[in-house]
Amino acid sequence: MSSQVQPSRFYAIYVTGGTEERVALILRQRTLAMGLDVRSIIVPLELRGTLIIEVGNPGDLFDLIRGLRDVKRRRPVLIKKEEAVRLAAPVVEVPLVSKDQIVEIVSGPFRGMKGKVVEVYETRGEVDLVLLESDFRMIITVPLEQIRPVSEEA
Repeated sequence: MSSQVQPSRFYAIYVTGGTEERVALILRQRTLAMGLDVRSIIVPLELRGTLIIEVGNPGDLFDLIRGLRDVKRRRPVLIKKEEAVRLAAPVVEVPLVSKDQIVEIVSGPFRGMKGKVVEVYETRGEVDLVLLESDFRMIITVPLEQIRPVSEEA
């Protein structure tokens, strides 16, 4: 028996749409119970009906999916590592904002309200806003994903 660790390979398997998370949990339980060399199971948000599975031994993948009714095709598709990494990390578009810019809050408890940017914390991905629709000066901190620029300056 060799003590060398096999390199990771990434495979896409196709499952019934809407069952991705449930199938991923079943696969995780099977991996633990059977002692398979499955290194990760990815549920890509942008690909409905697809799971990405990282394995060392491709034979383990076939043992893993054997008998699952929600697996559509029994032949997994080998994909490149770069593609698996891209699918695992969804791209979030963050609006470019600057100090004194007027923005609208598009989600969260202050949804629909407008505010003026007081400070931008790019490393944390947050901004401090003064709510314009408040009876008193209220400064709140909001994630960048939850705002949309309305105008350049007040």
